[in-house]
Parts: sequence; structure tokens; C-alpha cells
Amino acid sequence: MATTAVQPDLTLAEARAIMDRAIEKTRRFKLAGAVVIMDLGANVVCLSRMGTGPATLWIARAKAYLTAVRRQRLTETSVRWHERPFNIPNWQRMTQEPIFPGEGGMLIYRNGRPVGAIATGEGIGPFDEIPGVDPGEFELGGVHGNAEDVVIAYALQIPYDDQHTRTTDRPAREGPHRGRAVNEWIDERPHSLEVARRFADHAIELARQKGFALGVAVVDEVGVVMQMDRMDGAPPGSPDLAEARAATAVVFQSPTLEVTRAMSPDRLARVDEIVHFKILDGGGGAPISRDGQVVGAVGVFGAISDEDADALAREAASA
Repeated sequence: MATTAVQPDLTLAEARAIMDRAIEKTRRFKLAGAVVIMDLGANVVCLSRMGTGPATLWIARAKAYLTAVRRQRLTETSVRWHERPFNIPNWQRMTQEPIFPGEGGMLIYRNGRPVGAIATGEGIGPFDEIPGVDPGEFELGGVHGNAEDVVIAYALQIPYDDQHTRTTDRPAREGPHRGRAVNEWIDERPHSLEVARRFADHAIELARQKGFALGVAVVDEVGVVMQMDRMDGAPPGSPDLAEARAATAVVFQSPTLEVTRAMSPDRLARVDEIVHFKILDGGGGAPISRDGQVVGAVGVFGAISDEDADALAREAASA
């Protein structure tokens, strides 16, 4: 399918620009974690993880999801739910993804209208001070704020607004909330965000050249996603399906089209029941190898044949 001329409310270019500012400011705070940007349908447009554990992904996604589906700042939802906690189990039963009724998720606006949501995960917290970080980094527009809310406001280019009111179930603290500086993992493997971004960017560029609109994901050597992107015109769920393709390539240490041809659907279904990864057959997942070892994988998904997806993923993974 050729890429469409109709632009989504929140384009990948816009989401990436917001993401880049969030990552820049997070690094200036000497922190690391995940940042997730979703559309108003709570579908991933862009996701980046800065080499920390997978819990940061789960929290960021759960916060962004609830912000998007409620279409209001997460703090407003959090305050209301802690005043009326009997509603939380009902929402947990109804929603399609896990929810996190905390604080910090914010809506993304264009021309006064919400078009998406952004949230950070574990590691990018509401810290008042961090060892080795210039106190001036906590200043935004003449206001001294906490790290998490400064990161979000800086990314969205909006005035600072404290989203961590401590009026919910968080007890008031005496003194500042101190964070801990984190050394982000940086090397030439895709468990480094910059490397994972290179593979994702290469897959996106190949798809553009070939006229495809795809979801793209890059996972590290243990199958945890580092980068997800949804090209303009790609199906809403395509990044999640691309992640499943990439994880499948890591699980089997082989391109997913080869896995599909070698294993029956019943056998793949049994594997899916056992492993904690999302397994998806078909072409579009390819391992990234270094010195004969699999160190990650690229996954793609969209309106593309298995053969074309296989070829594109393999080329992207060889970058």
C-alpha cells in the first residue's frame, strides 16, 4: 500500500520532535526511562526506552493510555479516582490495556484541540533534586519544578504546570524528593537507544522508498522493545504487531518468515502459550546479529506481503 497523502492529527514527525525534546531533557537530568506518545485512540505513535528495565515501559504505556482514553490530564483522573476508589476496579475490567491512575500523563494539543497523549515511565520521576545536576535544569519559564513535569512541559513546549500535587494517596514529604542519576547504556548494540533508533530510522526510510506505510519496532537482545514508530498512514495497531514480529525473531533467533515456514500454526500457538513474549508469524521480523550472536531484532507490520516485509526487515536489520 502506498503511503497516504492524508495526514493524521498527530504525525510521526511531530511525535518524534516531541520525543526528541523529552529525551534531551531527560539526559540533562541524568535520568533514563521510557517515554510513550499515543494518539487519542490510545495507539502508539512513538515510543523510546533509554536502556532501563521493562517496567518503565509498562508504566509509561499505562499512563499514556489512561490519559488518551479519558482525554484529560492524568492528575485529574488520579485525584478523582482516589476520592472515589470504587471506580478503579470497574475501569480495570473495561479497559483494553492496564491502567495506572498516577500522575504526569499529559494531552498533546494542536490548535487548541487534543490530538494525543504523552507519559513517562519509571526512572523519570517527580524529583526535586538529583546529585550532579545543575539546579538550573529544574527551572522552566522562571518556575522551579520537578524533573518529570519539567521533561513533559519542555517536550510539549508549554508553560510548566505541577502535575504531582501530592493530594492523592501519596503522603506529603518532608524535604525534597531526591532522584538518583542513571548511567544510560551506550554502545553499538540495540540495547542502546541511539543504535535502536538507527535501525528503526533505516526501516522507516526503506518503507518510504518502497511506498509502504508501516509500524516499526526494534527490540534488544532479550526481546524488550527499545523503539517503536508508526508511519503516517500505517494501521493503528501496527507498532504493537511489529513489536511481536521483532520479539518472535529474537525468540527463535531467526527471521519470522523462516519460522512460519518451518513450524505449524498449532506448534506456534503452543509456543505462544509458554513464552511471555507476543509471538506473531508471517514475514517482517529479522534478527540483528553481531559477531555471530543475535543482539536484537527489527519488526515491521502493515499492508505489505510477507515476502516484501521479510526483505525489508532483513535489509533494515543489516544496517
